Amino acid sequence: MADARSTALLDMTLLPPLEEVLDLAAAQLAAWMPQQRWYAHKGAGAPQVEVAGWAPLRIAPDHATVLLVAAVHLGDGDRPAAGGGVDSTAGGAPGAPSAGPGPSGSREPDALYQVPLVLRRPEGAPAPEEGAEIGVLAVSGGPLRVDDATRDADGRAALVATLVSGDGAAGPGLSLASHRTRPGSPLPLGRAMRSRVLAGEQSNTSLIIETEGTSPLIVKLLRVLQDGDNPDAVLQGALTAQGSAHVPAVVGAATVRTGAMRTHALVAQEFLPQVEDAWRVALRLARAGEDFTAPARALGTTLAEVHRDLAAALGTVAADEGAVRAVLAQMHRRLAQVAAEVEQVAAHRERLAALLDTAAGQTWPAMQRIHGDLHLGQVLASPERGWVLLDFEGEPLRPLAERALPDSPLRDVAGMLRSLDYAAGAVALEHGVDADAWAADARAAFLEGWAAEAGTPAPAVLAAFEADKAVYEALYESRQRPDWLPIPLAALERISARGAGAGSAG
Repeated sequence: MADARSTALLDMTLLPPLEEVLDLAAAQLAAWMPQQRWYAHKGAGAPQVEVAGWAPLRIAPDHATVLLVAAVHLGDGDRPAAGGGVDSTAGGAPGAPSAGPGPSGSREPDALYQVPLVLRRPEGAPAPEEGAEIGVLAVSGGPLRVDDATRDADGRAALVATLVSGDGAAGPGLSLASHRTRPGSPLPLGRAMRSRVLAGEQSNTSLIIETEGTSPLIVKLLRVLQDGDNPDAVLQGALTAQGSAHVPAVVGAATVRTGAMRTHALVAQEFLPQVEDAWRVALRLARAGEDFTAPARALGTTLAEVHRDLAAALGTVAADEGAVRAVLAQMHRRLAQVAAEVEQVAAHRERLAALLDTAAGQTWPAMQRIHGDLHLGQVLASPERGWVLLDFEGEPLRPLAERALPDSPLRDVAGMLRSLDYAAGAVALEHGVDADAWAADARAAFLEGWAAEAGTPAPAVLAAFEADKAVYEALYESRQRPDWLPIPLAALERISARGAGAGSAG
């Protein structure tokens, strides 16, 4: 009788061609993908999944690791409108990628997802990690277990190896190329490597890689693929090149091509272990009533310095009449669409629309590349480096082409002002603590820190950006967390009542 080791061996010559095996796995992917946190089309009905392209990363005696790009097709009647019925700048479903004709001549897919897989014999194989197993395929030559490679130690090692070796990979309809930002910097790989999936990730999957003698890394696998360079790689790479200490240093990346689409697949950067994010810090201090003004002021300064470095690395464009008009038009559309769904927002519509009109006649800062989705959860409190900003991908559900455009740095400022307000709202809802004064002081200090480096913004322009963010929050809370709806509604009441001339930072 064969031992467990022999029964787990994977003789690829006994199997159907790998392309046929992966086509069989597509049906299991269609059932598995909608259950994952990173799947962006929840509520859009059961998808049809086809293999857009694949490439082997490693063929080992007992397993095979394959990088697969899945083409997702949604039924015409079930396909969600961008933004769930609001303007796409509110964070809607991704636009259709520029991927050319779909597999086998079918219509163009609604989305492309990166889904690396590990194939094993189920009998005698190690037990899968929690959430790893996608399904078991009945194929000639014996059954195959299909696992999510990010939840498999061998799969994670194969993904990291593409960055370490720089060899890339190629297969039917897919090619992968690796790029080392710092060719001489060590990347961990080998038997001593420890790896795990970062808990809590939503739109992507991040792997923590640790090897004795080297600094830990975080390798982000970008799940939803759209044509173009990913802002997370571009912006953090630019800041790393500028020598900024306010972002984790990027050490490598990989790009993937399938059909006419080319984009980033992986981004590797330093990992800062055992540090708190600013959201947890703010919640703790707000609940205790402890002063947050000095950290908030430092956070404002940090953001201004990041904006300065991004402008130096990637340039700026004037906020001319056409650019201002385009931004305000998006805000007006969002206000109208959300007011039609959330009656409490409709009560503020007239005054908020007047505020937007007032902002049109004010002086705007130059447009540039920005973070795009800044909040307290995107900031780490490093004892050695101070505040460190993360995740420059921008709003992940906006089309990539929009996220790559210059935008106003005031969008980031408004995002952080809203996040500080949310910290106070959260402790009020969850602990019954009135932290309104705490939030007002923190918001004023944050804005003071930013303005000291970047200049004082026109109150009406900043108020417009904060109102726009609060309008979207009202839509989100009305749909997802109705108990939290009073938080953005209170902000809209304050902003609309104070009017364009008074601003919103107090």
